[in-house]
Amino acid sequence: MIGIDLGGKFVKICKIVNIDKKKNEYSVISAVVDISAASDVERADKLSAVLKKIACLGDSVYLAVGGKDVINRDLSIKRNSSVSLKEQVNSEALNSISEDLGKMYTSYAVLKNDSDKEYNVIFSAAPMDKVNAKFSFINSIETLSVTGVTLEDFALANAFIEFGPKYKNNENIILINIGYTVSNVIVLNSKDLVFIKDIDFGGQDITRDISAFFSIPERLSEELKRRDDLRETINFNMKNVLKKNVAVLIETLFRTIEHCITRQFIVSVDRIVLTGGGAMTEGIDNFIQDTLGIPTEKWNPLDNNEFVGYVNKPQGFFLPVALGLALEKEKKANV
Repeated sequence: MIGIDLGGKFVKICKIVNIDKKKNEYSVISAVVDISAASDVERADKLSAVLKKIACLGDSVYLAVGGKDVINRDLSIKRNSSVSLKEQVNSEALNSISEDLGKMYTSYAVLKNDSDKEYNVIFSAAPMDKVNAKFSFINSIETLSVTGVTLEDFALANAFIEFGPKYKNNENIILINIGYTVSNVIVLNSKDLVFIKDIDFGGQDITRDISAFFSIPERLSEELKRRDDLRETINFNMKNVLKKNVAVLIETLFRTIEHCITRQFIVSVDRIVLTGGGAMTEGIDNFIQDTLGIPTEKWNPLDNNEFVGYVNKPQGFFLPVALGLALEKEKKANV
């Protein structure tokens, strides 16, 4: 199984092989392909060439969907042995969501629940045309076949629960995957997923602001984001850019914390963890920590001793969703 995360700028590919179950050691094959400014045919050709190079052509593929148009709802479902949970979830979702769910891909996850009277469920729905577009693109590569689809947030949680630092086992954590145009926000209570949300914010916003301010190409702006030495030569204060661009993320974090505490999913937040390409922005972790007063750090999924052999660690920040997809078991896609 390979996980393919079709992002706004990059396609991220990941395959995991458990080479020693007793030692819990893994081999990981990964690639990041720049698909910006390319047609669908060019994108498919680029992806096909990379898959051939890393010997992943012919494998089954797991995909993820996400974005600000994904609907997420926290549902409380009374336990009823005479009706399946799936039927109850669908019925409750139809009652609480005004959009036509018949035109959407739907999924749900049962959260940790100590109650014997009800289930707590996260229900999600994504536009079917978005899902079909991703399927069509992958299926245009003759040697690949899509066997499953899930949400980016669920894949992100899978990767962190499996390969995240040890503190995941006993802390309340907000994990943020900062993508190119969209960021995934999930809340974990001692490894148990309790909340998900996608927001319209990504590394592209920071890059464009720097580019406009200095009238420089976006490629150079990317370098300024990640290198202190370059910013020092032009006396550029990164914090001023972050104050403007990260405001939407900060507001989302405030609301997320308030919502999760009100719903008694958590009692407090022990740590904020940043990953994704946007997390490579120098100083963004310190800025969030100073603003919210919550310990904040970055997580590179490939900076892990369980991965042996050659590992392209610099790619790690781009790979959390693809890594989580690679952990999925093969099953028929529900589209």
